[in-house]
Amino acid sequence: MADLAFADVPAAEDVVASAEAVATAIEAGAVQDADMAKPAGSLAWSCGETLAHMCDAVGWYAANLARRSTTSSGYPDAPTSWPVADLVDVLRSAAAVLAAVVRDAALSDRGHHSWGVADRSGFAAMGCDEILVHGYDLAQGLGFEFSPPAQSVERTLRRLFPWAPGADEADPWDALLWANGRIPLGDRPPETKWLWHCAPLNDWNGEIRRWKPRN
Repeated sequence: MADLAFADVPAAEDVVASAEAVATAIEAGAVQDADMAKPAGSLAWSCGETLAHMCDAVGWYAANLARRSTTSSGYPDAPTSWPVADLVDVLRSAAAVLAAVVRDAALSDRGHHSWGVADRSGFAAMGCDEILVHGYDLAQGLGFEFSPPAQSVERTLRRLFPWAPGADEADPWDALLWANGRIPLGDRPPETKWLWHCAPLNDWNGEIRRWKPRN
């Protein structure tokens, strides 16, 4: 478990670095518009739907933190039918906007998320997680090489999944994919009932967060 008192939490530069890593990988892979109809790895979504979702999620996080929202803020969805180059451009823009909002936010600022009222590091981490993990999904579906920024991966893992195995037990990228239900981690099956902890780290009670059945 990470030392929460001195956690190296995600910041604005991690959001931008994560988006740039995915965008550059898509461009280097010479992805064509027709390819975006393929499934995104193990997801039911197409690659086009997945890339549009990444743009939407990152923009939505920016809106909620910028408005210091107490309920879900509205944010327009990116059309899944847009050319891949346009969606990549939107992803870069959404990441830049979230990064700017994170830089502007005070430590005490909060915004709405259904899994916990988040602070600026929580929103930065959620943006990184959406970008990095769905970047993996796109790479699986489209067959391009994707190398995520290692520091951003580890910061995101420790911020959202403070119960995850430490770097001495597992590679942080493998652990982040495991926590998001993508791959097994040693003898641990993929964590398919995951919830992340986006509220401030000091609010974490030490429990592993998972979906609980309704009574």
